[in-house]
Amino acid sequence: MTISLPAEQTSFLSRLVSAGRFASPEEAVTEAVRRLEADEAVGYLNPAPLTTAEAALVYAPDPKWERMERAVAGRARPEV
Repeated sequence: MTISLPAEQTSFLSRLVSAGRFASPEEAVTEAVRRLEADEAVGYLNPAPLTTAEAALVYAPDPKWERMERAVAGRARPEV
């Protein structure tokens, strides 16, 4: 796989290698992808379950929307 990076990121990778943090730019990119993968695994792809308090808040009745639903109930016409 060949990847092109902007000059700023290429320069950043060169500085990391020069500072001895990584043996090569490829090693630095591999580490960056590993960290991104780890972040994604615990992020939006696998969100933490809602707590009881959060669930109660999310699923609590909303009086404003309840009134609106009652006001428009039966007004919709089926598509033909």
